[in-house]
Amino acid sequence: MSRVTYFPRYTTAENVVTNTTLHLFSQINQHSTDTFRAVLSELLGDVEMPLGINFQQQTRSTTSVPDGSIYQEPVHIILETKVNAGVNVDQLTRHCESFDKRRKGNFLVLLTKETVDDKILDPIRKKARGIGIAFLNVTFEKLCNVLKDVAKEHETHLLSVIEDYVAYCNDMNLLPDRRKWLRIVPCGDTFKLNEKWNLYYQPTERGYSAHEYLGIYHGKAVRLIGKIAAIYDNKTDSKGKMQLQLVSDSGRDRHEFQERIKGMVEDSLKHIGWEVKTDYRFFCVEQFQPTEFQKSTPGGIQGPRFWDISEYLVNNQSDADLAKLLNSKVWG
Repeated sequence: MSRVTYFPRYTTAENVVTNTTLHLFSQINQHSTDTFRAVLSELLGDVEMPLGINFQQQTRSTTSVPDGSIYQEPVHIILETKVNAGVNVDQLTRHCESFDKRRKGNFLVLLTKETVDDKILDPIRKKARGIGIAFLNVTFEKLCNVLKDVAKEHETHLLSVIEDYVAYCNDMNLLPDRRKWLRIVPCGDTFKLNEKWNLYYQPTERGYSAHEYLGIYHGKAVRLIGKIAAIYDNKTDSKGKMQLQLVSDSGRDRHEFQERIKGMVEDSLKHIGWEVKTDYRFFCVEQFQPTEFQKSTPGGIQGPRFWDISEYLVNNQSDADLAKLLNSKVWG
């Protein structure tokens, strides 16, 4: 089967993940070829991406059967996905023979959960370099980070597709354990309310990786930070009354947290016209601490980011102390 399907037809984990990833690429390309070219340029480097890119999976060549292929003159990208199995050097070396060596813009991409040791990949790089092929090892985390800045706020369908793919990667354990990392979430209209009620909310179905620390991003910097104390989901009953339920293993249920959420729901409707009475998830902190953890790279962020703050974490550290340590530091 070479056509990319809307729903996986494969039984092995790598084929399912490859099919899902290629389907994501196909959706982005259908939405905008310029957007898809931007994604590939971020992943592969500054290359010219033509229109009419063709997606194929499990297409046999004379020497091997790569997991996925993205093909169009003058660019040919072969994708090999490794989820649980180790890297097969011989297989990847044989993939190098699948390219038309007269073509410029040949890329062999190894998609993995974690970056593979250079010593393992050196023979493949040597083979690829010798015949004019660029070989890259891309992690699912890097792919997700690139995707998060692709869609604009008004491109709601593309945003939902990307959010679902990031959630899929998280559900399939394709992303690293980031519980000790800071989750940075962009907040515009709600910033003052996040600060007032010491919480952040998002649609319940939106995915995320487990994390302990939450950073509220506004105006090119993380300006509030706190350690998550509890997470709640809300629903409305048959009478339209909001019901709150503590997410399993997310902290201790406290009346104070429930009252804060009710206040946030009322203020969101009153001040910004957002109805969040049902199907939202609320992340409560004891109290957000002010900081100015600046983004060093140009532009803002369209979606959540994770940032490793382990070097700033010490035992028995208060949120206020962490906020002071991050103040005037940079990320991005």
